[in-house]
Amino acid sequence: MDDVEFEHLDRDATRAIFSQIQTVYAAAFPEYSLDGHRDRTFRQLKVPGFETVTARSNGALIGFVYGLPLGEATGWWRGLEPPRAADYTAETGARTFAVIDLAVLPEYRGRGLARRLMDELLQGRTEERATLATSPGKPDIQRMYQRWGWREVGRVPGGEGATQTAFDLYVISLR
Repeated sequence: MDDVEFEHLDRDATRAIFSQIQTVYAAAFPEYSLDGHRDRTFRQLKVPGFETVTARSNGALIGFVYGLPLGEATGWWRGLEPPRAADYTAETGARTFAVIDLAVLPEYRGRGLARRLMDELLQGRTEERATLATSPGKPDIQRMYQRWGWREVGRVPGGEGATQTAFDLYVISLR
């Protein structure tokens, strides 16, 4: 995997290669709707601070990860069980970075690429912590995040248009 090139993209650059991102997304998550993915991502692209990291091999997109800072009005923590204190779930727009999607083509899995993408996205972030949501039905993915140092903080219900009826939330300190 020494031939992999990583690139940081802002929202405009992400939009410009979105068809390539959707090709990787479809291969990584064949059970999810591409229309739903596009609609969610295009809403998220409007958030200041949205960032993508891509991985390419021989010029071809083989993986990506993206996320955004959580704003004051976020619904990220809504319905969290077990409940957390208000000071834990309070957001400022600069406190928590949410990792939204991490995808690697199936033929490139098991080589550390997902971890390298995540590290590339989170290194140098100014927020104090990062969070991500996983499917309760994917214990292998949850164990992967736990090996990387993420800790589970609870479960939230999936909102309208979500890929799951519930999500397990994980957090990692960035400082």
